[in-house]
Amino acid sequence: MTAQTSVNQNELALKTNKTFENNKTRVEDNAWFTQGWQLFKQAPFSLFVLMLSPLIIEGLLQLLAGPVALVLSKWMMVPVIGATWLCIHHLATKGKVWSFSAISNASWGKFLLISPLLLLPFLSQLMFSWLLLGSSGVDLLLFQQFIDISAHTLGLIFSSAVPLIMLLLFVAPLMLIAKRSFKQSMTTTFSIVSAQPTSIAILFALNTLVIYFAPHTFGLSVLLASPVLACIHYGAIKANLSQI
Repeated sequence: MTAQTSVNQNELALKTNKTFENNKTRVEDNAWFTQGWQLFKQAPFSLFVLMLSPLIIEGLLQLLAGPVALVLSKWMMVPVIGATWLCIHHLATKGKVWSFSAISNASWGKFLLISPLLLLPFLSQLMFSWLLLGSSGVDLLLFQQFIDISAHTLGLIFSSAVPLIMLLLFVAPLMLIAKRSFKQSMTTTFSIVSAQPTSIAILFALNTLVIYFAPHTFGLSVLLASPVLACIHYGAIKANLSQI
């Protein structure tokens, strides 16, 4: 009886520990979204303006003719997106979104050197568009030639970049804020994904839906959701890195 009681107690302890770990994981998963929402509520208007800025800059650059202008606009988005991360970090730590010093004092050198790698999401869209539509798909994205295409197909093309977007999502804050190398940033990203796959899957789904519905809503899905998503992304990196 004593041996059986000991076995039962051990099994109960194991079950209790497992339940505790599951509950802890759920709390950590929810923390991303809770912290992100709380951060967004601190300055919703400023965050909307902040996230609108990259769209305006990209749109103005794409008014220039030819594929060179398009590639230039995509490349320019790399430092612009990096700057938005720095502004969101400034909001989280100082209570204000806009800070020229936070942007200018960041270590941009290594980050800008790997900027061509951050164009991979656009290249994945280009490849997917070519697979779906052939040369017309290349003309659509690279040469900005209007073709007869449904919002559904365009949404699929745009959202095809999400896997690579998620893979590279934390590179900017890890390099610019946590001062890590690109290799260390990717290692940390894989650690976050393996530690909290549920939260990553939810973020993946949310980003996919927002981008997919952009053609259906004339871009409103991106405009309205991107400030909240950006804060949730920051909450994810903040929850996993105490030094940020």
